[in-house]
Amino acid sequence: MATRQAMLEKDNWLESPKSKRCAGLLAVALASGLTGSCALKQEGNWIQEGEKVPGAKGNVVDLDQGWTDDTQAAFYFSSQGSRIIPYKWFLVLERKDSQALFRADDHMERMRYLPSTQVGSWNPDGLPVGFVKDVGKDGEQWMGFSCAACHTGQVRYRGQEIRIDGGPTLGDVQTFNAALVDALSSTYQDNAKFDRFANNVLGEPDMESRFKLRQALLAQTEELATRNLINHSAPHQPDYGYGRVDAIGQIFNQIMVYFNDMPNNGHPANAPVSYPFLWGTQQSDVVQWTGFAPNGPFDFGALIRNAGEVLGVYGQINIPDDKSVYRYKSSFDIKGLGDLEAWVADLRSPAWPTEYLPAVNPETAARGKLHYDKFCLSCHQVIPRSREAAIYNAVLTPINEVGTDPLEWTNMMKCYEAGKYEGRKSMGIIGDPIPATTSGLEPLVNAAVGGLLEHTADSIEAASVDYATELHSEKARLEKIQDILQQFKIKQSPSVACGDNLPISEGTYKARPLNGIWATAPYLHNGSVPNLYELLLPASQRSKKFYLGSRELDVVKVGYVSMPHMTLSDGTLIKTFEYDTDLKGNSNSGHEYGANDMKEVERMELLEYLKTL
Repeated sequence: MATRQAMLEKDNWLESPKSKRCAGLLAVALASGLTGSCALKQEGNWIQEGEKVPGAKGNVVDLDQGWTDDTQAAFYFSSQGSRIIPYKWFLVLERKDSQALFRADDHMERMRYLPSTQVGSWNPDGLPVGFVKDVGKDGEQWMGFSCAACHTGQVRYRGQEIRIDGGPTLGDVQTFNAALVDALSSTYQDNAKFDRFANNVLGEPDMESRFKLRQALLAQTEELATRNLINHSAPHQPDYGYGRVDAIGQIFNQIMVYFNDMPNNGHPANAPVSYPFLWGTQQSDVVQWTGFAPNGPFDFGALIRNAGEVLGVYGQINIPDDKSVYRYKSSFDIKGLGDLEAWVADLRSPAWPTEYLPAVNPETAARGKLHYDKFCLSCHQVIPRSREAAIYNAVLTPINEVGTDPLEWTNMMKCYEAGKYEGRKSMGIIGDPIPATTSGLEPLVNAAVGGLLEHTADSIEAASVDYATELHSEKARLEKIQDILQQFKIKQSPSVACGDNLPISEGTYKARPLNGIWATAPYLHNGSVPNLYELLLPASQRSKKFYLGSRELDVVKVGYVSMPHMTLSDGTLIKTFEYDTDLKGNSNSGHEYGANDMKEVERMELLEYLKTL
């Protein structure tokens, strides 16, 4: 077992936001006459570099990233309230054109999700990493995504696979969603396929049960198909491909269309971005590529952020017509959200593993640090691995200065009709009334807070992560949350009116420390640069097109090897995804700091230093 003392010795924990938050909450608790304790330990055994990843398919090893084996398993398979389809349906659903299971390892691997044979309480049916069983308060069982589906990476070098916890997935969520609808639709339409489905779901169903199941199947298929159509409704809209998603666009469409009962109120989710890496998330003052979401106070900012994310992966919430109601019934697994955030707070960046990758040349890297200090340090501060638990302030760079593709920000600022949100306070119980025309940001916060207010005790406990407390009355809990929300409001970025032609000088992208950057290709927020070497080139010299999908690591240029085909673990050869930087939202322009000033030898020295972060 990983004890409290071992944890304190393993990392500079007392500098972490978790430690400071816990101490602060303890002071509040003592002053308020509350009871509780700070649980500071992870259960299980510390993961050591080179250990086999439990349940992984193939020759996959772990790195030491500050987790125990129990924490890793819990992160992979804990529910957060996502509800995509009923759980039993997912277990037995066949693919569109065959009797092969949709969830089979070869199908999941084709979409670049990570198969897992790990069974037991965390993953009783051997689903892929991040595919979880959600059991709601109503007892219904659903299959949904957890954080790990999108934030667990894996690279390969000379046949050795290396797991990257908290790294960006290569998963193709657009293809997954489309294939799921196709499979459900064919099951509804094909009598023989439906018979097998019904028998597997219901046993030996009577006619009435079969009829009800078929109607439920049709309803779920139409619901998922409608969501796909809203998100991908623009003519000639580029595909996301491997490792990208327009998360904000999809969340806004859920909030402003689906939960708002306004089917024509959406915008195409056509600004896909790479999945951010998770280490350092808890320690930063703001998160998201545009830096619009503050962390804290305590962990309520993170709880709001993660509740909003659940809605983007088909969590459920009911926004009532009665605008005096500020508590919303939802599928949020509030304890799960708190636990997941706590585990991310303990996650550390992956060090370049010299056991499996070529050793870094220390003299070359030392010269590279001089170039980093000159060209990179003003935006990307260096945090020593021994102090990764310390809080830091990210640098928000104006988009017109960094010069990268602006679509992520301009889409975020588009206007919607407020509908059910009009007149409601932006944070449920505090804040200005939401106007009739609004961006998606204030309704998103309103929905997330409303779902959390339905269960105030759970939310307070989850927001404090390690500090379990029980306020003595609902009134006291509501007052405490109101006070926290007032602090959260102060930390929010100044609001900008929505609009279609806002000057990009008003928008920003977040620059963060680059610890573990070697394991997070492709680069820039939209994944438009295949490797770190090209990121150090002038934009005019970067690849106009490249291929994504292979996990093979280019240890010289530091990124995935670009190849038009890849071989799956069963030997099947399939096409990869061609990334075209000329398409809308895919530009590889900008971020040319020092690119025109460095000589080739200096560029390679800087690249060697980046491996050490």
